[in-house]
Amino acid sequence: MDKYEELEKKEIFKNEHIQVYSKKLKLPNEKIVNWTFTGKKDAVGIVAVFEDNSILLVKQYRPAVKMTTLEIPAGLLEEGEAPIEAALRELEEETGYKAQKIEKICEYYMSPAISEGKFFLFYAEELIKTEQHLDEEEFIDIVKLNLEDLDINSLSDGKSIIAVEYAKKKREIKL
Repeated sequence: MDKYEELEKKEIFKNEHIQVYSKKLKLPNEKIVNWTFTGKKDAVGIVAVFEDNSILLVKQYRPAVKMTTLEIPAGLLEEGEAPIEAALRELEEETGYKAQKIEKICEYYMSPAISEGKFFLFYAEELIKTEQHLDEEEFIDIVKLNLEDLDINSLSDGKSIIAVEYAKKKREIKL
């Protein structure tokens, strides 16, 4: 397969959460085009499962889609932070629970057509109640639901659907 040739890369916008840039590319057919992408902001999500097969979900308003969503706890990696550390941090910050046991489910590109960012998903068990530590711009309600009561239509986003389906399969094997 012929390679795309990057002729120019220009930053259009940047803040603490997102970077947007434009690339001038030469396509395999020699045509020159401009494409816009977001930068490499990696994120984590964690499905936290209790012994009774219930999980912790967060309910929060998402201005981009103008609705309240039901999702697994998630957030951005901080500079130099390992994905597993970020997952444990986000779980405790958003829900007030620590996980004693954690494993990686998978990692994937959030949207490879427009973003360099990766998403890292984790599965956690053996939860211990601590304290929630929300950022001042976070307004989150914690919801505890049984895995058996959830299906792909119960959730708002891909990361949550993947993580919940993984947890359901894993728990079926253990039961």
